[in-house]
Amino acid sequence: MENAEQVHKMEDDVEAAFKRHQRIIPQVKKAYDEAIGQVFADLSPSDLQAFSAILLQHENSVLSTEELVTNMRTQMTIVLGKMNQSFFDRNDVENKLVTLEVLKEKFAPYEGKDWTRLTPEELTRPVRMRLLDSSIRFMERQLEAQQKQLEISMAKSKANRERLQSVQNERVKLTAKMEQQTAQYKEIRPQLLELQHSINNSHLPPEN
Repeated sequence: MENAEQVHKMEDDVEAAFKRHQRIIPQVKKAYDEAIGQVFADLSPSDLQAFSAILLQHENSVLSTEELVTNMRTQMTIVLGKMNQSFFDRNDVENKLVTLEVLKEKFAPYEGKDWTRLTPEELTRPVRMRLLDSSIRFMERQLEAQQKQLEISMAKSKANRERLQSVQNERVKLTAKMEQQTAQYKEIRPQLLELQHSINNSHLPPEN
């Protein structure tokens, strides 16, 4: 029982650590954005003389040097920013950054240890295994929560489909009823016209 409580506490500690270190993500992104913004800051007119000459030769137009530098700096910064975001997305950098910070925090007590008897891998193996186990349990709980949300969404979707099907069924019934009434009206329409004609004739004054 005590061991289970310790495992549960460790899982909670790991989950809290992951949540606490998630704040590093916007900090790192901001640092990258600032660095990317400075990559082309020193772009000078002399760097773009060849582009200006090509533009003049093929498009017979002249772009002011300052305008050309500004446009090139803006476009190249945008492209580099998109490449950086693509790198983050394809390599799951955000989760890896958080995991690295959690590992750094967990291994902080081992800083300055005497590694002569055991290798760093051997000494830190128990901690790494417990952290890995706790991380897996944390992700399992997240998956369970997502599964519950998915089940709720699917239930709502099913209810909506049943409601739409009910509306569709009522529409079909109403359409059939209207068609039936229309057919009945067409069937008795001559009789109604004859009756109306007869009524009209009964109110006409007699002929002299």
